[in-house]
Amino acid sequence: MLGRWMVDFWRGYVILNMRGPRVPELINAATARGVALWEIRQVKEGVYRARVHRDDVRALLPLLRQTSTKLRFERKFGVPFLLWRAWRRKFFLAGALAFLLLLYTATSMVWTVEIEGETKRLQAETVLEAAREIGVHKGSWIGGLADTDILQEQLKDKLPELSWIGVRIQGTKVILQPVEKVELVKPAPNEPQNIIATKTGEIKQILPHRGSALVKPGQVVKPGQVLITGSLADGKTNVHASGIVRGEVWYYSDLEVPLTTTVKTYTGNVVSKQFLTFWDYPVQVWGYGEIKYEKFEESAEDADVAIGDFIFPIKYRDVQYREYEEKTVTLDQPAAEAKALEMAGADVKSLMGPNGVVAQQKVLQSELKDGKLKVRILNKVEEDIGQPQALPPQQPPVDPNQKEAGTR
Repeated sequence: MLGRWMVDFWRGYVILNMRGPRVPELINAATARGVALWEIRQVKEGVYRARVHRDDVRALLPLLRQTSTKLRFERKFGVPFLLWRAWRRKFFLAGALAFLLLLYTATSMVWTVEIEGETKRLQAETVLEAAREIGVHKGSWIGGLADTDILQEQLKDKLPELSWIGVRIQGTKVILQPVEKVELVKPAPNEPQNIIATKTGEIKQILPHRGSALVKPGQVVKPGQVLITGSLADGKTNVHASGIVRGEVWYYSDLEVPLTTTVKTYTGNVVSKQFLTFWDYPVQVWGYGEIKYEKFEESAEDADVAIGDFIFPIKYRDVQYREYEEKTVTLDQPAAEAKALEMAGADVKSLMGPNGVVAQQKVLQSELKDGKLKVRILNKVEEDIGQPQALPPQQPPVDPNQKEAGTR
């Protein structure tokens, strides 16, 4: 049955609608002449439907005139009709073939080289440059790349800092996974040194690990003052002083806070537009409505288009347009001072050490003038104020006998 259908589809066939009182006579005459009609059905009185091969239609024309039968084609099936339609739309067909060829070419090239994971000592650009030298870069032909095992060995040869690097190809994307060698544990430093103060402040805590503390909690120190000495009491032994010294440091912030500010608030209204990006060129596919918001904020999110592990050089982009309104807010003096304290705290965080903590803030001066609050704030910060400083090398003692011998 399937073989018969394939033959009929290859030759092409039509569904005929025959109307007239002598249709049975026409069918018998056609059969006698070798014209194959099948699936013959009487639709109603004097009307028959049947199927006939495309190349047998001409043989029916004389019989139609002899039997006064009217013929109407209902549908056409088969390869000859498909080719005819394609020829009539040859420009469309050429465009479709060109698109398929372009898509095949595009999916056979590398469009993205990404690095998964983090490296502390090796920069990502160094890894990408090494990959570029072995032929892995944007625009390289995927079929021309070596096996991933060979690529891994080539990259390890170019990057001796790595203990291993994975290479994975997903569609048009190449993913590199570098793993750095584990650093050997370095011996503890033993060069003689002191711990000195870096800032003016009041000592809150001092914990010497090596060396001797020269200051106590509650004592105010100045920059350069020795806090933990590496010179021991015997006057002969110098060590690598270390420890923790936390002090209270004072920072002053002079700020001006406008009493009238503009605040952005979102209304909750959002318009979405969807795009397909072909090589970073966006083509809109949905959401053609006009954005009628007077003020809006735009944000976009891209996602890969993939089938299984195969990633196409096409991205799906969802763009959100969020409406917002701007409102004018007037602050009173307490609210302006609270905002000034917040601003001062953020400013001080950029000045203090990495382990610093804002312990206290105090408004010293506050004045309203010209629609602004002029304020001076004292920020008390607890932070590590110790810093190592190398000890000068010890001079060997001078023998007085050698000195006298030299003066004679």
